[in-house]
Amino acid sequence: MRALLLVGCLAVVAPLAPAPKRTVARRAALLGFSSAAVLAPAAARAEDLLEVAGKVVTVLKPLYGFEAPLQAGAYDKAAVRARIERDVRSGPVVVYSYTLSPFCTEAKALLAAQGAKVTVIELGDEWVPGLLPAGGAAVRAELGAMTGQTSMPHVFIGGASIGGLASGTPGLKALLRDGSLRDKLKAAGAL
Repeated sequence: MRALLLVGCLAVVAPLAPAPKRTVARRAALLGFSSAAVLAPAAARAEDLLEVAGKVVTVLKPLYGFEAPLQAGAYDKAAVRARIERDVRSGPVVVYSYTLSPFCTEAKALLAAQGAKVTVIELGDEWVPGLLPAGGAAVRAELGAMTGQTSMPHVFIGGASIGGLASGTPGLKALLRDGSLRDKLKAAGAL
């Protein structure tokens, strides 16, 4: 799995023609790959690869922002927005998730490891047409209209969107890295 994820990410940053290791590493670094993840992928940790893949997903944000409302089709925007606002107020931490997403699985595990009280709202198996039911597609589209983020997970702490695992502003991993995640969770009453 890790190797496939890395290969998929490298396809975005490296040309198909062979390139010197230094060139591949430099191109990969533009998207946040470490030299170790590029030049020694077996040594890279799965969560690091998810973070890097999240940065690749960020590049696709405009495409997802265009696609989400198309996939959702016609829906009652006011009712879906009211539902989201109710959901976000329902607990100290709310995570909108796809059941099969490794990004969502990692975000939920990270919050569980902190001991946070979390309300998880599964939108469907994955965003791919056929795996995301109409209701989940409508919530995804409306989250995009409200926050600019259509990718999952979408994490709210204390009613405020903090983005996803490694995307958004600031993102769960960034809060963990800078040491402010526990403070945010405590302030929200999640710990």
